[in-house]
Amino acid sequence: MNFAGLLTTLGTACKQYGPGRLPKAGRRDIGAGYALASAAMGATLLFALIAWSLYALGSPIGSDWEFLGTMGLIALPFVVPASFISAVIVWRTLPSDVPYFGASAGVLATLGTYLLALLVLFMLSVVEVGVSGQYAQLPEAAAFIGVIGFVALWSTFWLTLPVGAVSGIIHERVTLTGAKRT
Repeated sequence: MNFAGLLTTLGTACKQYGPGRLPKAGRRDIGAGYALASAAMGATLLFALIAWSLYALGSPIGSDWEFLGTMGLIALPFVVPASFISAVIVWRTLPSDVPYFGASAGVLATLGTYLLALLVLFMLSVVEVGVSGQYAQLPEAAAFIGVIGFVALWSTFWLTLPVGAVSGIIHERVTLTGAKRT
């Protein structure tokens, strides 16, 4: 089976058994949200599995893989909704004449996921600082969120960007073939 056949098979499986069955999944933007949120969940879980495997092997390439794997799982409730929202926004706003639309939109939605998840985390920090009344710690909280974002992007981009691109390609392929059938 060639790559195009594999993409078609994955797209058909998603439509029949996966997120393609969710409400309003037939809409191009909402379907993209479901597709990218599912991909984000899969990539996050795969990253945690890889990180813990590296930890179990004695961290052969350095880094604290146990910590990174745990943080990946803790980030899951932020990543999945952020990915859905980011994908919907990208699919609604990106011009459809962009070359390689599915891959481009998938990568942009993935980068947007990092930004939205960090924004939510920052807002939670603002609430915590406001409740505690220690407003002087707000710049420190912002810097800490920046560090989290840098570590998250640097430790996962090699997995998330390709997964986002392929998910965007699959979603577009399914959307276009679905449009031809009707």
